[in-house]
Amino acid sequence: MVTRSTRYPLMIDPQNQAINWIKAREKEIVERDFIFTITNPSLKDRLRIPVEDGCACLIENIEEELDPLIDPLLEKQFVLKGRKKIIKLGDTEMDYMDSFRLYMTSRLGNPHFSPEVAAKTTIIDFTVTQTGLEQQLLGRLISKEQRQLEEQQTQLQEDVTSNTKVLAEYEASLLFRLANSTGGLLDDAELIDVLAEIKAKSKEVQEKLAEAAEKAIEISEKRE
Repeated sequence: MVTRSTRYPLMIDPQNQAINWIKAREKEIVERDFIFTITNPSLKDRLRIPVEDGCACLIENIEEELDPLIDPLLEKQFVLKGRKKIIKLGDTEMDYMDSFRLYMTSRLGNPHFSPEVAAKTTIIDFTVTQTGLEQQLLGRLISKEQRQLEEQQTQLQEDVTSNTKVLAEYEASLLFRLANSTGGLLDDAELIDVLAEIKAKSKEVQEKLAEAAEKAIEISEKRE
């Protein structure tokens, strides 16, 4: 959601979880000092370089309302001039690069953002719950005491995600072929072959998911 949403992310981050993750992911933010506060009087001038260079930047300490100055960025109100995209912040025009990335964080524990803010951004809650904190601490402990077990847990999660995605693709392919089939289904030899192949592959994926579920229980018991 943070990296693939069409709207820029606004992260509820009272414990600095999101900030630390972003700094680790977008090292250029730290190296080039592209970390700003929403109350910075020179915010417009500071934003110019990352906007024109197409870099990532981070705006911290967002309150429940956003500064109208950044509305053009949030709404991507650029205009084309020749081959360039131009965006206007306040009374200043600047080139806009599609590779520009904006991250916003709020330290408020339980903010009540207005509908306008929710419509312009993708709000993501990074607040750590007690269960989440337990899992993080447990993960760090096991990575030191039994690294192999933690690696198995990570690999298992990746396998489950991958196989679930494959299963969804098979189902979508099946529905597409059924919807676009002409004539009698039993007379369509190609469709029957495809259905048999999808059925076999789906069974194989289901077995992998069942094995993963059993393995997850085993790993969970060891972690406990």
